[in-house]
Amino acid sequence: MAILFFDSPKGVILVNGKVCDGKSARVDECFCIEYFPFDPTLDQVRCAVKDRPPLFDDVMFIRHRKDYIVRFSPKKKRAENNEAYFQKVLQPQNGAMHCLTCHKDCSHKISVETQSELITLDVPCKSVDVRFTCETMPHGGQLLLIIADLESGKKYACVLHYKDDYTVLLSLCCDDIKIDSTGVRVCDCLRDALDRRCVRHLKFCGDCFIEESRHFENTCAHRYIDEIVPYIFVESIRYGDDDCALNCLCPTLRGLDAKELLGDFIGICDCLDYKPFEICLLYSGEEGLYTKTYAFCVEAGKIQKVKCV
Repeated sequence: MAILFFDSPKGVILVNGKVCDGKSARVDECFCIEYFPFDPTLDQVRCAVKDRPPLFDDVMFIRHRKDYIVRFSPKKKRAENNEAYFQKVLQPQNGAMHCLTCHKDCSHKISVETQSELITLDVPCKSVDVRFTCETMPHGGQLLLIIADLESGKKYACVLHYKDDYTVLLSLCCDDIKIDSTGVRVCDCLRDALDRRCVRHLKFCGDCFIEESRHFENTCAHRYIDEIVPYIFVESIRYGDDDCALNCLCPTLRGLDAKELLGDFIGICDCLDYKPFEICLLYSGEEGLYTKTYAFCVEAGKIQKVKCV
């Protein structure tokens, strides 16, 4: 007998044909699970489990001691035909003409093509506007810049080099992006305990972009209660904000590597019941995903001790 804990489901869950409360369910070694999303554009999820939950594309079982955390990722329903909803044509003074098309098949895509070449780019959701520009390179070829404003409020940016065919030099999704003669400034809102923004500056080096610098900005400079400090510490490690992570530790712990304390975790699992000064972290191993819970001792805004419970 094991317990399934459901991670923020946005739909109705059935286990062995019976509706669950959406939080947890007890199961035997063999069971059938069904998920009906509230969003009508998403497909239903169905799977049968025998002995040990396998890995699926649309449902994930994360081992938590003898129980499992269940995370649903339903797919978009397949469109019946390819719907083009946005097109732009770019005709540089010198070089090939390019046609950009935003279209929707089973997912949203942006394609760029000449009379003889085609490249297709996957984007997370529908584009509501697209900027499409071109610059002729001094050593031959063209540099194409695509910045799409997405329906989600984010931006998708792509830089292509064209000379006989298309080569992707940069492809990313972010909250804000600015491009000038010095390079690319990318901003990601992390939406964590500190409401941080990660700002990166990327520099063009002939055939690729490299990260020249990165820094973190936050609007929450005031001191937090001790209960929040472990989250600030773990999130700082996750996003690479080493200075902030170090500032959360007492002097006796500052000489330690964060990986010595927590290991190489891949995420924070916050779908279980909240317990003060305890955080459940997500790891990946040979048998799949699993969790470990850490307890923190905090005094005067500094972490004094960390142990696995």
